[in-house]
Amino acid sequence: MNGLKVTASATQKNGASEPVGSVKSALDVVKGLSVETEAALPAGKVTASASHSGLVDGLKLTVSGDPKNLPGAKVALQLLRDAVGVKCDLTKISSGAPAADVNACYASGDLALGASAHVDCVTGAVSNYALGAQVVADDTTLAVVAADALDTVRASVHVKADAATSAAAEVTYKVKAGSATAALAVSKKFSDHCSGKVSVSSALPIGAGAVVDPVVCLHTTGAVAAKTTGSLSVRADASLTPKWGVQFATKI
Repeated sequence: MNGLKVTASATQKNGASEPVGSVKSALDVVKGLSVETEAALPAGKVTASASHSGLVDGLKLTVSGDPKNLPGAKVALQLLRDAVGVKCDLTKISSGAPAADVNACYASGDLALGASAHVDCVTGAVSNYALGAQVVADDTTLAVVAADALDTVRASVHVKADAATSAAAEVTYKVKAGSATAALAVSKKFSDHCSGKVSVSSALPIGAGAVVDPVVCLHTTGAVAAKTTGSLSVRADASLTPKWGVQFATKI
């Protein structure tokens, strides 16, 4: 069928009794109108969505949910105009107590600003709000995010050393608790199919008795058959107990 795309994937993790996966399909019905479905396996949960764009310039309307529970459907409105983007997800619409998750962003050149909040549409109460800002200067990216109703503040810097190597550092501060943690990471792309990362985190200040948590990750992927790719991820921490996962994905 023209316009139909089907993707199947399966993932097996160590310690899991059986693999989990999904089958996704996407169909472009007419210009601006598309329908998508996803079946999670082995649970068998099915979700579906229909989206339409073009009703208003820059506006996209999406309705999604479980076909067996239509009253629980979610309505999403997304508007993009030049450097400004706004998205609103409406849930619990049929319950009489609808709620909205609102996100707004502004991006121009090397500067990006964002804000989000959860709004009770009945009482007007605003909760779980967050603010963020990001600046890019050459190969360096600086970002600050204040989340959890501004109780959690994260400041980070990401530096791209070359085409294959990058490093990042992040400090997280809990305002009410008055506590802070820091993390450092270095990632390396060895080839188009293999990459690795080493990270370490610790509470601040670092002193005698501080617990430092090192983590080493390795990820590799490649074609294993026609239209099928496979990937392997391995992760090990200070306990030296590796965790791994294997995933296969097929596009039809």
